[in-house]
Amino acid sequence: MSRWAYCLLFLLVSTCVFAQDKALALTGTLVTPDEIVPNGTLLIQSGRITAVGAHVAIPQDAIVVQTNGIIAPGLIDLHNHLTWNIFPRWKPIEEFGNRYDWQQKPVYNVLMTAPHAAIVSEGLECAAERYAEVKAITQGETSVVGSLHAPCNRGLARNLDDDPSLGKIVYNVFPFQMSEKELKDAKDVLSANGALLIHVAEGAPNDASAAREFTMLKGRGLLVPGVSLIHAVALKPDDFAAMHDAQVGFVWSPRSNIELYGDTANVAAAKSNNVVTALAPDWSPTGSDGLLGELNYAATWVQSLKKKADDQPLFDDKTLLTMATANPAKLAHVDSKLGQLQPGFLADALVLHPHGSQFGHDAYWAVIHAAPEDIALVMIDGKAVYGDPDVMKQLTGGARLESLEICGAQKSISFASEPGTQPTFRETEDTLDHALRQWSQKLAPLSECRN
Repeated sequence: MSRWAYCLLFLLVSTCVFAQDKALALTGTLVTPDEIVPNGTLLIQSGRITAVGAHVAIPQDAIVVQTNGIIAPGLIDLHNHLTWNIFPRWKPIEEFGNRYDWQQKPVYNVLMTAPHAAIVSEGLECAAERYAEVKAITQGETSVVGSLHAPCNRGLARNLDDDPSLGKIVYNVFPFQMSEKELKDAKDVLSANGALLIHVAEGAPNDASAAREFTMLKGRGLLVPGVSLIHAVALKPDDFAAMHDAQVGFVWSPRSNIELYGDTANVAAAKSNNVVTALAPDWSPTGSDGLLGELNYAATWVQSLKKKADDQPLFDDKTLLTMATANPAKLAHVDSKLGQLQPGFLADALVLHPHGSQFGHDAYWAVIHAAPEDIALVMIDGKAVYGDPDVMKQLTGGARLESLEICGAQKSISFASEPGTQPTFRETEDTLDHALRQWSQKLAPLSECRN
């Protein structure tokens, strides 16, 4: 038997360094586009998935990883503001009509705008970006949107809005403030089969000024295929019908909507009109720390709608997971490469300890109810990036590996993909914490903990 066959993660203490020229076989419960596959195998080579299923032929010299866990696609976040995720949670004492209301409040300037501007002016925006990407990865995310562009693209998570190898994605927070040139550039991207992600109708459901933005959107010629609307809380059922007819997508961020506006978008209308919907956390000050947290929140919100225990939920567990994987990949026009465990796709995967199975729940339930401490492994491009310390040491050999503690659980993260010489992550944390203390704040934790 090959010596690589003895490289069984979670079972042996010997170190087995991942070799790029060898296939890697992850065994466990697979979450595929069509079904859950117990005792399945995910075969990876040269950064891509080569086979998936219950009866995969494993090459004799492959590295075999028995995860004893749940193997799902890496999560894809289409709505974030990464450098703001260094700030502690903001708990407004009132609900707002729309986003322009709270952005003009003195308390928002004191707690967020002024310190963020200082962080940028001190040249710490790349440190904030680095911290935020680590935060995203510890939430099971392998792809993000809302990053700063080069030189802050440091090679941790996939930055979909700054990765020309995956196509062109434009992410715009204030689409109605775009200059004519910016508007033309955005339309050129759409004409070239790119994607445009824009914040529209962010406010309370009955806020007239937020609702008017849908009319403004049509007036600027942006109700067209390739566009996805973020928030859309003030839209009416007829608006979602128009979105479907125009092949426009929707990015849903329920926690931040409810925290700021007291309610969220009419996702029932989005569902009934078959609008492709992705789930995303917005930002950690009023949303979730990342997509695992937002999946938890969305599942709880869906459960709260049920009048009786046996009522059918608005979204089942499989649909919610699709909103964090295949659907955002489709909206970003990367659905031939990301979002599913499929042969030929890039090998972005999330492995979770199977908590919940003892109560009769399936793998879909286990993923959407998972906590960050449940993550066993995150892989991007077939490389081990984050996970349990023994897993990471065995797959990376310990190169540029650093320790983290997430809600009492010890984890390790690899910075081997970062170019050049970088500070340690602890140094990045200390630098940001020191800068925030000038504003009487502390660096936000990587994760909120349940206990």
